[in-house]
Amino acid sequence: MTRALITGVAGFAGSHLAEHLLEKGWEVSGIEPPGVSLRNIEKIAQRIRLEECDLLHPSHIETVLGTLKPDTVFHLAAVAFVPSAERAPQEAFDANVKGAINLLEGCRKKIPGARIILISSAEVYGKVGAGDLPITEAQPAAPANFYALTKLCAEEAARWYHRVHSVNVVVLRPFNHIGPRQSPNFVTSSFARQIAEIESGKRPPMIEVGNLDAARDFTDVRDMVRAYCLAAERCAPGEAYNICSGQAHVIREILERLLSLSNSRIDIRQDPQRLRKSEIPVMIGDYSRFHDATGWKPEHDINSTLEDILNYWRQLA
Repeated sequence: MTRALITGVAGFAGSHLAEHLLEKGWEVSGIEPPGVSLRNIEKIAQRIRLEECDLLHPSHIETVLGTLKPDTVFHLAAVAFVPSAERAPQEAFDANVKGAINLLEGCRKKIPGARIILISSAEVYGKVGAGDLPITEAQPAAPANFYALTKLCAEEAARWYHRVHSVNVVVLRPFNHIGPRQSPNFVTSSFARQIAEIESGKRPPMIEVGNLDAARDFTDVRDMVRAYCLAAERCAPGEAYNICSGQAHVIREILERLLSLSNSRIDIRQDPQRLRKSEIPVMIGDYSRFHDATGWKPEHDINSTLEDILNYWRQLA
């Protein structure tokens, strides 16, 4: 399997995945709808084939798939920010559910033998009690927000296509992943960008935060996309796998580590607008099933990842 198509190739994880596959010698194509920023893939733009394609138009998808005939399709394109899905549920449903179904149907018709890696989310588990942590794939899904609901719907569609049409699809449930290029909508990038802008004098020495008491399982995006590639090579079709670090970090700890990397004196203020109604207090996963299938384990240390994120925003500040 050496010919890949990545949906959402210009996004945070998509751009890192494209770089990883190129390093491994894969031929890489990607699709994005018109008007999307391509900044994340500027350095590799000459090494990949980029096609404009709206996943809400089945004919567009079928044309691209029929032309490129990829061996593997990595489906990353989605509305991925929980508050965005809450504010515009129909848009999130269209992108995350209809888009996935259109892609699965297009693959069934045009590239029936291809491997599809469908990226879901650990958010499908919802609020899990302390007695059920760390979360394994045996934990029942119980979405606590609309984004998670759309991801579970996409999963069910994938399982149906595998069961009924023998589509070769693997479902991955990544927990929180972080790294350079992530949108500042997400917590570590938000903190890092604010610190970088304070250091450069673009904002006063006050960092705005949401809930600092939640605990999350953070994985470096470069470890995450390495897992996506291994899933394409080694995982069983029709199955779901957690991808995570197996360690939980309290958000307050993440902020303190980032602040320790700066020489600026910075105060902290909680912004009510950054608090979520359906906040999940603790998310920590168990990746042993995926490890057993692939041998994968995370390699990046959280401290080096946070330093890379802060340096990325310093370059842009």
